Amino acid sequence: MLELRHLSKVYPNGTAALQDFTLNVANGEAVAIIGGSGCGKSTLLRLIAGLEQPTKGDVLVDGERITQPHPAVGLVFQEPRLLPWLTVGDNVGFGLEGVPAAERQRRIHDALESVGLAEQAGKWPREMSGGMAQRVALARALVTGPSVLLLDEPFSALDALTRASLQDHLVRLWQDSRPTLLLVTHDIEEALVIANRVIVVRPRPGRIDAVFDVSLPHPRDRDAEDFESLKHELRGALDRSLRDQNRAAG
Repeated sequence: MLELRHLSKVYPNGTAALQDFTLNVANGEAVAIIGGSGCGKSTLLRLIAGLEQPTKGDVLVDGERITQPHPAVGLVFQEPRLLPWLTVGDNVGFGLEGVPAAERQRRIHDALESVGLAEQAGKWPREMSGGMAQRVALARALVTGPSVLLLDEPFSALDALTRASLQDHLVRLWQDSRPTLLLVTHDIEEALVIANRVIVVRPRPGRIDAVFDVSLPHPRDRDAEDFESLKHELRGALDRSLRDQNRAAG
């Protein structure tokens, strides 16, 4: 289980990114976080990944407090961030230092196979399209077998068709291995395609404003009436959170 206990983050310049953020995500659950600019979405993921420390509160994965990067937590950024001087396979295996060579190669192959790129291990990042590069980034996050997978707007830089294809692929990956998945996105449709629960976060500082359970079966039909109804309801909640914040700021 992923437990976020009363997380707050205030930066040295006085900016309050998060305030008393408490959330439990069950093993194997897929949760999406949406909110306006400045709601601390990316800061939240960096705290969970151990890349930053909270001002107050704790992050726990299966009861263990996370204070630094941990193999149980995988993170996929908005950009693939592949190292151009390493092959695709070596990029995927970058976090497997100390693993015996044969085991390392097996894990790299399995991770690339899971994203449909098993034959691309010897290629260079410059030979990958945007969608392929992001699949390599997914494989790199999965290769350590994390129990928690964090995704920070991973498909926002891609064209609409590639984005939809990778959203569906992510759902299949999640169904196969069932990591606890936490997705940060500004895309309401993406949140509803992937998540079992959607958290609306109010900005400045980020705190939970509304929670939506999504009980539609996977794969989800983006054109179905019940999907469109949920999309409309979620957009309304997001708009209200931004209006309320603007009134409070005024």
